[in-house]
Amino acid sequence: MHCFPVYEFHDINAENFANVADILKRFGTNEHLNLMIIPLNEGVQPSVLKAFNEQLLEWKREGHSLYLHGYRHKADLNLKRSLLGRLALSLTNCESEFAGLSKEDSKMLLTKALQEWQKLNVGEPVGFVAPAWYGSKMLFYLCKDLGFENYNSRFILWNKSKGSRFSLPFSTAGLPRFTIPIVNLCEKIYLKVYKIFNFLPMPRIVRHPVEGSKCHR
Repeated sequence: MHCFPVYEFHDINAENFANVADILKRFGTNEHLNLMIIPLNEGVQPSVLKAFNEQLLEWKREGHSLYLHGYRHKADLNLKRSLLGRLALSLTNCESEFAGLSKEDSKMLLTKALQEWQKLNVGEPVGFVAPAWYGSKMLFYLCKDLGFENYNSRFILWNKSKGSRFSLPFSTAGLPRFTIPIVNLCEKIYLKVYKIFNFLPMPRIVRHPVEGSKCHR
């Protein structure tokens, strides 16, 4: 059976949700979206948090899926990391907060993220996605043990009932400006080819607030 592309929007928090809501309206009402929510909202006014909560619930009613997207989406530089973890921080402007952490620190950060999620009062998250997709097998097993239904990495989508499947993400976030038209063209071509050849890896159309609403169909 042919699988439709997956549409995702990352890095949503209480500070940018209103702008994101405007962008999502341009996607069209028939698209099911996986929305990656950053749970920590330090220093945000209660009235803004209330509006954020209402918007999250509205997205759920519209059929979109809310994923836990890290803790604060910024790395705690006081935590000890592996060499590869420190490299990941340099490549992502310190956004890959789970990269290179020990099992104990990963569990601590994940616990904090879940505690902040509960404050949003929107039910349980559909799944977990590490910021900038920098996770590990250890983080995956931690999420699995905590009962998450889904866990997404850069190229793998895991579901508790269906198992794992390979997926090809298209995103221009963090790329040099000159490469963006190339990536957008590759995305457009791949989507057209994918409609014909259903044995190809399922594409994921991934957007961030910095990328806006451009979405090929």
